[in-house]
Amino acid sequence: MYRKHTEKLIDWNLRNHPDPSAVAASRIPDDYERTNIWKITPAHSDLHPAVFPLELAQKVIRYYSFVGDVVLDPFAGIGTTGAAAASLQRKFVLVENDEKYMNAILSQVVKWLGKDADRVLCINCNAPDTSHVLPFPAP
Repeated sequence: MYRKHTEKLIDWNLRNHPDPSAVAASRIPDDYERTNIWKITPAHSDLHPAVFPLELAQKVIRYYSFVGDVVLDPFAGIGTTGAAAASLQRKFVLVENDEKYMNAILSQVVKWLGKDADRVLCINCNAPDTSHVLPFPAP
């Protein structure tokens, strides 16, 4: 986890965040794990030799970002971080140079984002196909 160096404590950042509603929406429930040990079931995939659990990515993203923030994964693999970010209402930037893994991400991104997957920007790859996705009903 990286952030700009500051002498101010995290509480200062929370109190002075430009979007108090994002802070409120990102609040961690009181039943969160207070120890430094998380019990998470390991993940496995035939697509990648070192996939990490979705739950791990979700916990880290939930604890260290706000709703609407952008999460960067410079070694995206098969996109676990993107799936976790999307599930928590965060935006994401995934960087992956292996075509096999990039294709795995593109095959899944429609499941994460629905019709919004047509807003995914791909550089040096084809954008995800959203032609078969029905738009979500308006609230």
